[in-house]
Amino acid sequence: MPTNTAPATLHLHIAARETVAELRVPGGEGQRFVLPIGCETLWPAPGHSGPSPLALEDAIQTVEDQIEGLHRHVPAGSRLVVDAQTLAPLQHAGAIRGLVNGAIGLAVIEHEYQQLAARAMGAPSARGSGFEHAAGDALVLILRECLHHLGFDAVHLAA
Repeated sequence: MPTNTAPATLHLHIAARETVAELRVPGGEGQRFVLPIGCETLWPAPGHSGPSPLALEDAIQTVEDQIEGLHRHVPAGSRLVVDAQTLAPLQHAGAIRGLVNGAIGLAVIEHEYQQLAARAMGAPSARGSGFEHAAGDALVLILRECLHHLGFDAVHLAA
């Protein structure tokens, strides 16, 4: 009998107030995790010029604290998957331009995060590098931390 060699997937739906992570293992039972982090929970409401350096550091710690428990559930070789709706805040001047073969690589997300960090520090070179919606910065931060801490090399767009 042939074995299923499809990789496990961690599907993320990052909403305004929470992130739902669904682990799907071929031939196995799935798991669902609801994390209290979202595009509107990491720093003050939209309308400001972006997070301060302290707000950014606090947000990084908050995201790390929330995703650390996922690591033991995600098998090596898994894929990180998001839907088009989750990526919507990145559609203007952001990582969505880095979509290649249905995926956004770690380097593209990392570049967007570096722009966010530079804006938080007030770097003139980062002016105008933000997203159409403030939620884009939070989305970049959540995706970056998931990629780094859960061992993924790309974010894949759900088929």
